[in-house]
Amino acid sequence: MLAIYRLSTKLRKHSFVLCTKLSKLVMSRETHVNGVDSMLQQQQQTEQGTPSGQTQPSGTVAQDQSGQQKKFSDYVRFLELVGNLKHTKRTGWVLRNVKDCESISGHMYRMGMMSFLLDGSQGLDRIKVMEMALVHDLAESIVGDITPYCGISREEKLLREFSAMSEIADLLGPTKERLLALFNEYEEGKTAEAKFVKDLDRLDMVMQAFEYEKRDNCPMKHQEFFDSTKGKFSHPFVIDMVNEINAQREKFAEKCSENGSTPSREVASSR
Repeated sequence: MLAIYRLSTKLRKHSFVLCTKLSKLVMSRETHVNGVDSMLQQQQQTEQGTPSGQTQPSGTVAQDQSGQQKKFSDYVRFLELVGNLKHTKRTGWVLRNVKDCESISGHMYRMGMMSFLLDGSQGLDRIKVMEMALVHDLAESIVGDITPYCGISREEKLLREFSAMSEIADLLGPTKERLLALFNEYEEGKTAEAKFVKDLDRLDMVMQAFEYEKRDNCPMKHQEFFDSTKGKFSHPFVIDMVNEINAQREKFAEKCSENGSTPSREVASSR
């Protein structure tokens, strides 16, 4: 069994590396093709005797207008996909029957706002942290919020998300490389910013769990979400934040106990 587990872990690692390499290859190829197309267009204009600054033929103007129209059409489609995240609930809360639970965009937005807690002493690129937080779950606008409880392997999840991100990035024109680079960096999880954003992802989850416990007056109901993150935070700043949340959570539970508020049968069975 140990040998099978090690083989499975190795295959998962190779699958992720392959997805990352394929994504980068597509980015570099498209950048090269776009550059060649631009050079050919400039050469064609020179050969046709159309000096820079002069009025282009009507056919060229029509092509430019068509290109502009497609660009803005793509931008509208991009914003529609981002809009999907405003209405898609986070799967973990849905599976736990949490009423009026947060959307994916709500989760990403608060993560982005967490970047304002950085004062420069942490040695992190605050802008990159904000951008990465806003990008890290963007693929879910197409594939949905896939969790380990959805019956989909991590390899298949990564393939779907990389494919979705390529589709989304194609709508952005020259800024697509930035979008894909941020997503790849987050998924690789090697840079300080990527590790920090992963910490923020877990921090927002436990923060949200505590907020639901307070809202629904059910202390300690969502303990499993705290258990799933135990020992996984790495940045000292985030660890301090989690410790503060835990301290407030314990005080809330004590206060409810003193006031005679007891967890429901469903709460008790979930501990």
